[in-house]
Amino acid sequence: MSTEIGNVFSMLEKEQTAPLADQAYELIRDEIILGRLKPGEVVSETTLEERYQIARAAVRSAIAQLIGERLIKAVGKKSRIIAPLTVGDIHDIFLLRRELEPLAARLAAGNVSEELLRVLDEACRRAYEPGNKKGELAFLDANRRFHLAIGRASGSPRLTQMLEHLHNEASRILYLGFRNTNRSKDWTHGHENLLEALVRPSPEEAERIALQLLDKSYEDVMRAVITNPKFKDAQLA
Repeated sequence: MSTEIGNVFSMLEKEQTAPLADQAYELIRDEIILGRLKPGEVVSETTLEERYQIARAAVRSAIAQLIGERLIKAVGKKSRIIAPLTVGDIHDIFLLRRELEPLAARLAAGNVSEELLRVLDEACRRAYEPGNKKGELAFLDANRRFHLAIGRASGSPRLTQMLEHLHNEASRILYLGFRNTNRSKDWTHGHENLLEALVRPSPEEAERIALQLLDKSYEDVMRAVITNPKFKDAQLA
């Protein structure tokens, strides 16, 4: 097994070997994605330090990074809230993903690591029980890494960076779309078809499938929003 593949397994298992600031960032990010830190909730270095028992400096670094990724919003000079999530946000994020991800897939065709993508695809398809936070986060993480691996294979660092920021926001949205169902089953054909087009390579087919997957994901998320009894005043909480 290559070093790159071994590193992927380590990341998917979330081994706690990262610097404290990175651990704080990942923990708070995951709490936002899973809705434990709710949209609009006021947070501060003090409250997060006490809630998660993490050093103040690590919390400060995590908050700064999450503000940059639009998961936490600065209100005034000192106040911080968990970024609201509106229907407009969902439209906006998917609009950008529809422009960037098919482009990344087309550019990445013929340049991807088939072994790496197959490992990530398999992780995406592992069954989990809805409500099992560890399994749900592992699924989200594997899906995110699958798409970012395609972004890196595009050969464009700027495109990859934009996709990374979008996927951090999109993970919170995707969780809405599958938190009551086992979505791992839905990836059986979608990722496999995209992977085959990337390896063959068939740039146009990879671009088409990437767009098709995004449209299906958007439909699932919007269906979840419409049926969400907690959806009020164009904000998800």
